[in-house]
Formats: sequence, C-alpha cells, structure tokens
Amino acid sequence: MAFELAESTTVTITNANPRRELHGEEKVRAIDIAWTLTGENYLLDLIEPGLRAHHYFNKAAKDGQDEIPGIDIPMPNLRHPQLPLAYQYGKGQKWRGYRFIWDWGLDESHVDFTDAVLSNLQYELSEGGSVTIKGTVSYNGEELQDNDLFGELSGLAAEGEISIKLLAPAELVQAKKGYRAGKPDTPATTPDGGSGQLDLDSDQDKDGNGTERTPESAFADSVLADQQ
Repeated sequence: MAFELAESTTVTITNANPRRELHGEEKVRAIDIAWTLTGENYLLDLIEPGLRAHHYFNKAAKDGQDEIPGIDIPMPNLRHPQLPLAYQYGKGQKWRGYRFIWDWGLDESHVDFTDAVLSNLQYELSEGGSVTIKGTVSYNGEELQDNDLFGELSGLAAEGEISIKLLAPAELVQAKKGYRAGKPDTPATTPDGGSGQLDLDSDQDKDGNGTERTPESAFADSVLADQQ
C-alpha cells in the first residue's frame, strides 16, 4: 500500500518552487509543490497500515474502560510520549508515477498531471490524536510550457489552501536523476560525456550569487528564456 489522497482533500501549500533544468540539451521547466495536511491520526494509516496504532493508544481503555463491540475506539494518547514527535518516512526516497490533481470540485480539475514525483513525506504527532503530514510533489511534464498554468502553479503558496487528489501508481518506482514525466529514464551521460540529467535536488532556485529566488522571479526568468 502506498500513500495517496484518493478523495478530494484540502491541503495547505507552504511553498511552490519553479525551476528550469537541463535535460540533455533541452531546457526543462519543473516545479516543486510542498504541502501540509492536518487532521485526525487516522491519516497515519494512509502512509502505512498500523502506523496509527504504533504511535497511539487509548489510555482509558487500557486502564479498564469497557469496549463496545463493533465500535472503533479513538486513540488519542501517545504510546511513547518520550520519543520524537516528528518523523521522515522513507527518508531520501522519491516515488514517481503519481497522479496529481488540483481539484476545483463538481468533477472539474484545474490540473491533472501524471507521472509526478512524491518526496519528503513526513509526519508530526500531537497528544490528543492530531497529526500533520507533509510532502512535496514535483513535476516536469510538457504541460508546464503553458505560461499561464506555470504562473498559477508558481504562485500556489499565496493561495494557501487548495483541494487536491494524489493517486498512487500500481507499483512504486524510485525517481532517478534524469527523470522526465511520461518518458523513460535518461542514460547516465550524454554522448559528449555531459550529465544531461534533471536533478530533483539541484539548487536551481538560487541565482548566480547563491541568493534564493522568489517564485515570481524564477517564473519571470523562465518566460524570458523562452523568448530568447
């Protein structure tokens, strides 16, 4: 079972990082969208079945409170309160093949990307049964050549909350350097010996002086480059 948001879910966008990268000799637009989701600790079982029970229990039930058959007992109490509250799941792993939908409701989706990458999956626990899940969706498909769409995605952090679906592939596949949405993995080097790969960990969000760029300046640079 892989993490997914099968139903339209409201998340908070915390960052949108537009990038331009080299893929072979081609300049490729890409974007990273970081999001958070806070809710009841049932969300933990979306990451891995049994994860909720691993971290939480019902102290009252343990102390002798009668259980009612057929009723799912809440687990509001931290099982190990002295352990860390924040965890990374699959640290360093990037899973490709996800379908990312920015859902506007009434069976209308604003974007529908296939072969997106999910990375940086994390979760944070709270006493009382509340958890926060964080993740990053990365995409570099042909749809990003649409300037209006690329601009909207670049400014998603200003939107705050949006509704999304994040559908897992039938089989999780690690995204390699050189990953390109909808295309096979690229070779390790180009014929002339160059790298030619798109690196999801690159620092393309910084200018030549190492200063971090804003999403607006990165998008403007992308449009200017396309016009040259």
